[in-house]
Amino acid sequence: MRVKALIMLSLFVLVCTAKAQNISVNAEINYKMLSLNEMRDVFYLRFKNINENQIQVLDFTLPIPKSENAKIVEVKDLPEGYVKVSEVSDEEGREYYLIQVRKTLTPFEEYHIRITREISKPLDNLGEGVYSFRVFEFPSYFRKEGFHVEAFKISLKFPDSIFKNYNILSTSSNTKFTYKSLNRIDSLEWEYINPPDQVNVYVSFTEVPNFFLLNILGAAATLVAFALLLFYTFRIERRLKSHAIINNPPWSGNLLAKMKEMIQHAEKEILITSPHIYYTDWLTAELQPLISKNVKFRIITWPSYKREVFRSIEDVEEDRKQFFTLKRFLEMFPRGSVRLNDNIHAKMLIVDEREILVTTANLSQTGLYENYEIGIYAENPELAKAGKRFFESVWNSEDTIDLDEESVKAKTSWAIIMDIKSRKEGEQ
Repeated sequence: MRVKALIMLSLFVLVCTAKAQNISVNAEINYKMLSLNEMRDVFYLRFKNINENQIQVLDFTLPIPKSENAKIVEVKDLPEGYVKVSEVSDEEGREYYLIQVRKTLTPFEEYHIRITREISKPLDNLGEGVYSFRVFEFPSYFRKEGFHVEAFKISLKFPDSIFKNYNILSTSSNTKFTYKSLNRIDSLEWEYINPPDQVNVYVSFTEVPNFFLLNILGAAATLVAFALLLFYTFRIERRLKSHAIINNPPWSGNLLAKMKEMIQHAEKEILITSPHIYYTDWLTAELQPLISKNVKFRIITWPSYKREVFRSIEDVEEDRKQFFTLKRFLEMFPRGSVRLNDNIHAKMLIVDEREILVTTANLSQTGLYENYEIGIYAENPELAKAGKRFFESVWNSEDTIDLDEESVKAKTSWAIIMDIKSRKEGEQ
């Protein structure tokens, strides 16, 4: 079916007052293809009183033929209430929609009417997959009734589908093309300023597969690959940024500050290994509040005897600083949170299987303040879990013993540990 004159302007009967020549009209007709067999159009009229001194009366009637292929679904005006829609029949039995308007326009006042229709079979099928669309409009009918016609604008919008595209074969002059992404046709527009008495627009086209779909998929795959690469690069950069060398020159306190920061961020678990733990005030102050927060912590350190070779229990000498530390731990920490091993030499702090600090410094005044020490810090779950596996191997070793009221004593812990080592040597 060929679409001729959206509102069939050739059938308009315009009855206007003598002052209608001071009213201008602009028309905009938008066709939207829903498919090759279905279309919706919107006919938009804007009337304006261009007389700056006089009131004008807008009074006209639009008869629009009814048909099986086209029906009006909505008529709106702005301001509202000046349009009336009814259905009538002529003497030959033909049915019409009758749109009646009567509106008084003050100087420079505008009045708008929007008529929406649904159209079935809107295209002519020319065969071999070629379709045509044609529209006739007649600005002359407005002029005959005294209106000043400023512009007519017509547009045809194609369906939006990534699977289909439309190849334009021919079109009338004065056509403006609008494209979507990947060179898909979006719409055609025709605009006429001070239009001729008759406007005729035409286009023929074919519906074709969207050959750019593979490009879309390829572009999407490229974007996904790029995003994954960006994410992977970001993770690598983050890991690299989360690795740091902690330099600790004398009296800097850099290592101590990092340890406090890590402990304060703990949410689940803290693991500590250090042969000497002489400087305890800061450590107990940081760890004790975590008990009420259900943050678990475990410490592996040396027993309270000096690191020397003793031939008998009578020769064992006590390390007074270490003994004092272990006594404080017994008084302030839950039982089972501290174990003793006289072969531990690692200095390590692990928090939540997420952060790890391996350092040369003992937790002592000389280690944390007076010596040139260094540490390697990483916020890296893989490294932290590897460090935890080492911690667990020492914690569960046969020659690692619990700290209690007896093992806190230098001679007692030496006797227990030497007995375990002798038994292991005998078994080997």
